[in-house]
Amino acid sequence: MSLLLLSPGRAPQPIASVDDDLARTRHGPAVIITASEAASPISTVDSNTNEIPPQGRPVAFREARGDWTEVGFEAADHWVQMGSDLRSRLLEDHLATFDVAEFKQATNVGSASIITNNWVYSGQPRIYRVAGELRDFVTVLGQLSRG
Repeated sequence: MSLLLLSPGRAPQPIASVDDDLARTRHGPAVIITASEAASPISTVDSNTNEIPPQGRPVAFREARGDWTEVGFEAADHWVQMGSDLRSRLLEDHLATFDVAEFKQATNVGSASIITNNWVYSGQPRIYRVAGELRDFVTVLGQLSRG
């Protein structure tokens, strides 16, 4: 699996793992994602990898001067399933709301009556917001996208 390190003011850089020297020396904020499956590691670095939101699957994130936090499979699945339009909206505002249809898109048609550690809801009709690990990841990635 090819990984990319996203950090402020730098083009995404390929790394071997979260323990890679380059990843350990970045003080954050920073994000590690898998390289796009459609691109080889070389073409990923040479192409427009400054795309935000990135197409890769989240692996880990680090707040400024914080430790790396691995992104769990559920939060990573929800990020990938959102699609670029919903991801972009979240990066602009990590408190953005989602309606039931958007929640179902992000959770692979999950029941709107169940909630995970990565979502909270309120109101009638229900509106959803990301929470927990997914919100933390989105917040750090949003900081990177705003430069």
